[in-house]
Amino acid sequence: MLKALVIFFGLLALCNAASLGTRDTSNATVVCQSEDELWGGEDIRKFYFCLDGAVITDECDPGYYFVNNATICGCLPSSLMKPSCVNLDTKVPDCSASSKMQPQACDDVASFYLCTSEGAKELPCPDGKAFVDQDGYLGCFDWTEWRSLRNCVDG
Repeated sequence: MLKALVIFFGLLALCNAASLGTRDTSNATVVCQSEDELWGGEDIRKFYFCLDGAVITDECDPGYYFVNNATICGCLPSSLMKPSCVNLDTKVPDCSASSKMQPQACDDVASFYLCTSEGAKELPCPDGKAFVDQDGYLGCFDWTEWRSLRNCVDG
């Protein structure tokens, strides 16, 4: 029963992703890894699948992250993710004191807040990067390094 449910939701996600996805041009996923399963990459928001031999990229909704392990394959809400892989309990900075002087984490791990004369603005990291503010590291890092710094590794 569980296997049938997982297959059903996988097919549902495939159909939805096929209608919304885009053909991937990044080097990391130019080859189909599976003809009948979704797979993820370093960017925990994105997932991939094959359609007619082409890799299709899709992304989880905001606040959801892609997981593919022995028990689940799909987009999970941040509350069910490993805490080091998500930003829980973040808030818009008040732009006073130390928050005025440096970028701050926001809910989306690939974005950050920056204080301006107009208040806090949410800005995205460049494609292929995620924001880190811990252990002396501050800024947008590529996903591989971000995973290492945040201890967001599989297993």
